[in-house]
Amino acid sequence: MGIAVDMWPALDFARDADALDSLHMQTQVVGKVKLALIPRAAEWQNVPLWVSATGLTTGFMWAGTVGIEIALDLLDHRAVFTATDGRREAFDLGPMPLRDFTARVMTALAALGVRVTINPMTVEVPDPVRCDECDAYDAYDAEAAGRIFGVWARTAAVFEEFRSTFWGKQSGAGLYWGTFDLSVARYNLVPVEPRAGMDVIHRVAMDTEQSEVGFWPGNARYPRAAFFSYTYPKPKGIEDAEIGPKAAAWNPSMGEFLLDYDDMRTAEDPAGALLEFARTTYAAGADLAGWDRSLLERSPPT
Repeated sequence: MGIAVDMWPALDFARDADALDSLHMQTQVVGKVKLALIPRAAEWQNVPLWVSATGLTTGFMWAGTVGIEIALDLLDHRAVFTATDGRREAFDLGPMPLRDFTARVMTALAALGVRVTINPMTVEVPDPVRCDECDAYDAYDAEAAGRIFGVWARTAAVFEEFRSTFWGKQSGAGLYWGTFDLSVARYNLVPVEPRAGMDVIHRVAMDTEQSEVGFWPGNARYPRAAFFSYTYPKPKGIEDAEIGPKAAAWNPSMGEFLLDYDDMRTAEDPAGALLEFARTTYAAGADLAGWDRSLLERSPPT
């Protein structure tokens, strides 16, 4: 695809951790509105926020009497609420406690006549808080938001190329705001029984054989940006599979393949390296799990 190294923004998790955590929690608030308005779909495919030309969007949502869209513009740093009747509300993104961000979201929705109730607790994070009461997560930073958006946009472009040759069921390239990863999943449509004690998030998400590739900007467990890939259920021997590029490897502590963002970014062909990672890790898992790749993979006819 020819997306060169100088087009992939430099990331520093240690420098930007607070800003990224704040943006993560803001996406949870917006994502919870979408979760409340969109009917539940298999594997939570109603959940992701989508990458747009300026940031993230919920896409179209029907709110009873009007259709709406919520967009986080990470270039002009605005939260924009658009209704199908032409009305629009917006406010500036910037450093503010999570409770204030939540209140502004709800105020903007109310101005459009949208009444929605969300689960106020943050999810899939080590220390959940109430979005409407939390005084923390107030470190939104425009430069950090712009950098991570630059990565999301370029990654989404590569993932769309990866998706183009799969004929079976797959997700779009979306930002899952619980875990704050931009990912795409392929499904084999073989049901998987939930493990004992599995919570509802994972019971819905992991109900079928699947292969996922994605990006996250780092966390306390792995404090640097990386691309990840796994096959579920984990096929025997996958950790010994040959994958590419050379910088990618199985990480025993994380239980998945990883390609550090900096290794991808500094490759001769960064987008090509990411595409190789997506394709080879999928192939390794699909082959070991016995997927019928001749049925599932097909390029569009031309």
